Amino acid sequence: MNTAQHHRRRELITGLRALATFLDSHPQVPVPRYGTVRVSVHTNYDTDATTEAEAIAEVERIAALLGTTPVVEGGHHVAGMEFGGVRYEAVLVTRAAMTRRAALDSYSDAIALDEIEEA
Repeated sequence: MNTAQHHRRRELITGLRALATFLDSHPQVPVPRYGTVRVSVHTNYDTDATTEAEAIAEVERIAALLGTTPVVEGGHHVAGMEFGGVRYEAVLVTRAAMTRRAALDSYSDAIALDEIEEA
C-alpha cells in the first residue's frame, strides 16, 4: 500500500469513528430510519486495477477477505458485508452494463409525462 492509500485509509477510519462518536453523544441528531448506510469501494476507481478483468478480480479478492461470494447480476459484480445498519461493499459495473444503461437513458427526453396535479 502506498503512502497516499495508507493516508486515505487512515482518514476514512478516523472519520467513521468521529461520526460514530458524534452520533453517540448527540442523540437528538437523527440517523437514517430506513435503509443501509454504505461504504462502497468501486474497484475500477478505488484500487490499482487497470482493466475491467482486474477490477472484477478485485471484487472476487475482496469477497474472499470478507468470507462471502460475489453477486453477479446484469453486469454488476458486488461483494459486501453488513455491520448492523452499515454495509461495506466492493462494486464493479461492467462497461457493457453502463452502455446498456446509457442506451436506455437516451430515450428519456422522448417521453413526456403529463404533470400530475396534487389533490
